Amino acid sequence: MKKIVATVATGVIVAGSCLTNVSAAEYQVQKGDSLWSIANEHNTTVDNLFDVNDLQSSLIHPNQTLVIDEQYKVEKGDTLSGIGSKFGVAVTDLKEWNNLESDFLFIGQMLNIKETNSEQNDAPVTPVPDNKSADESDQPSEDVEAEAAAKAQEEAEAEEAAKAEEEARAEAEAQEAEEAAKAEEAAKAQEAAEAEEAAKAEEEAKAQEVAEAEEAAKAEEAAKAQEAQEAEEAAKAEEEAKAQEAAEAEEAAKAEEEAKAQEVAEAEEAAKAEEAAKAQEAAEAEEAAEAEEVANETTQSNTEDNTQSEAANGETFSVASTAYTASCEGCSGVTSTGIDLKANPNEKVIAVDPSVIPLGSEVYVEGYGHAVAGDIGGAINGNKIDVHVPTHEEAINWGTRTVNVTVVD
Repeated sequence: MKKIVATVATGVIVAGSCLTNVSAAEYQVQKGDSLWSIANEHNTTVDNLFDVNDLQSSLIHPNQTLVIDEQYKVEKGDTLSGIGSKFGVAVTDLKEWNNLESDFLFIGQMLNIKETNSEQNDAPVTPVPDNKSADESDQPSEDVEAEAAAKAQEEAEAEEAAKAEEEARAEAEAQEAEEAAKAEEAAKAQEAAEAEEAAKAEEEAKAQEVAEAEEAAKAEEAAKAQEAQEAEEAAKAEEEAKAQEAAEAEEAAKAEEEAKAQEVAEAEEAAKAEEAAKAQEAAEAEEAAEAEEVANETTQSNTEDNTQSEAANGETFSVASTAYTASCEGCSGVTSTGIDLKANPNEKVIAVDPSVIPLGSEVYVEGYGHAVAGDIGGAINGNKIDVHVPTHEEAINWGTRTVNVTVVD
């Protein structure tokens, strides 16, 4: 760092008068920094950084602390020309560095002092008034000689510093040039490597594109084949559905014919049963009349219902029978005496004419077994019964038949 020596007009050396008021702005080196980038960022020069920080080479390392600029604290009696003389800088530079519009200064003001390559001026410094008497400012002649020796020593040191600065600058410039050349070579190598990688990537992309196109073509062919197969299967399914529909229609027609034939047969059987019932009824009426005449125990006021009920007790007689089921659409399944045939589909129950077989009677029906007279029917009159079976198929199979019924209880 340059040695700062302040003089007064009388030739008295004021030792340390400026150094005590000088401070510095510092910067901590970051990874990737160089002296050139730091100087450019802080509006200074590489030479200034060399000088301020006593650098022997341009090599710096992260976290190293560098002094950027010196700062001077204004004291009583200071002037721009005096401060410029102390640090060997021009008044115009001080104004520019500190954005000063005039020469006015105030005590305690901090001024930025940027080092330059120029030699210090030998002009005397304006004295700083300190209210000392004239007697106190008189110095012996030995001080003048000391001042001259100090100035000669300072000039010698300044010359050595200038040489060292030129050597350091040359070394820094050479190192920066070497680093720039290396960086340029590395950049070219990187550029070539990136170009090669880009070419490889382009080739791979083209190969991938061709492979994807081939896969897409194969997928399209497979999709068309699948579509054709599905169309063929759909056509077969449609033909099978039509054949099934025709078969079902034929079966339905046959079933309808069979049902009609069954209905005709049932109607014929019902007619025959009705005729047999009428004949039975006529025979029973004739027997009843004969019994009335022989027994002569009844009167004309006895009702036909009472006569038939008494004749039925414990007797066996022939009746016309049909069958019915509770598992039909719209049927409640509950008999007139409250028997739930849907809940009890296997219950043995017959529908009777109460005037012939009283409701609640226990009977035995030929081909059917023991049953309860637990229901009535609109078509069940006289010697007719309707036996309950679990299914419609069993009812059809029973048909119309003449059976013997015995009133057990």
